Amino acid sequence: MNQRNPGSDILRSFERFFTPLVSDVMDRLGISSHVLPHEIQSIPFDPKLKVAGRAYPCHVIPTTEYVEINKLLEMVDSIPENAFVIVAADADIDAALWGGLMSTRAKARGAVAAAVNGAIRDFEQIEKLGFPVFGSYRCVKDIRRRGYMAEYNVPVTIGGIRIESNDVVFGDANGVVVIPQAHFDEVYAELVKSIEGEHKTAQGLTEGRAARELFSEFETF
Repeated sequence: MNQRNPGSDILRSFERFFTPLVSDVMDRLGISSHVLPHEIQSIPFDPKLKVAGRAYPCHVIPTTEYVEINKLLEMVDSIPENAFVIVAADADIDAALWGGLMSTRAKARGAVAAAVNGAIRDFEQIEKLGFPVFGSYRCVKDIRRRGYMAEYNVPVTIGGIRIESNDVVFGDANGVVVIPQAHFDEVYAELVKSIEGEHKTAQGLTEGRAARELFSEFETF
C-alpha cells in the first residue's frame, strides 16, 4: 500500500515512535536532516506528547505597517483534517505567530498540532483545548504592525528545512521532524523495523546484557 499520503491510522501509529528514532532512520537511509531548529519545542513542555500530521505550511512576512488579519482568518478557515499547521516567518517579528483562538479554530477543523519559528501566546486557552503547539518562545504581543500572513498551503523553509504541503510532521518532547512525501514509504518501513530493535535492545539492557553484544545483534543504540 502506498502511504505517501497517510491516513489517520498511520499518523496515529507514530505514537509508538519518537523523533530521535526518526532522525536516526533518515540518517541511516541517507536522507538529509529534516529536524527543525532545536529551539522549536513543545510549549508548555510535555514529556509524553507525541503527535503526527500532514504539513499545512503558512508564510508570514515582517512589517512595520498595519495589515489586517484577513489572510490569517482565511487560513484558519481552510485548515484540513489531520493538519500539522506550520507557520514560518521570514524573520523574528517580536509578536505571537500562534494563539488561543487560532488553536480553537484549528482543532475544530480537525488539525492535530501547530509549530511556528517564533512566539506563541494565550496558553490558558491552549491548555484547556489540549491542542499541541511548538514554538521558540512566549510573547504577549499581537501580530498587527509586526507581521502579516502572506500566503498559506505553500512550501516554506525553517532553518534551512523545506516543508511542503502533506509532508508528514512528527513532534514530541524532543522536538519536531519532517518526513518529505517522496521518502515517507521507505522511512516508515524502516521505522517499523527499527522500533522492534529498540525494544529488544532495551529489554536486553534491563536484563544485564552488554551494550556491544546487543548492538551487534540489533544494530541500534
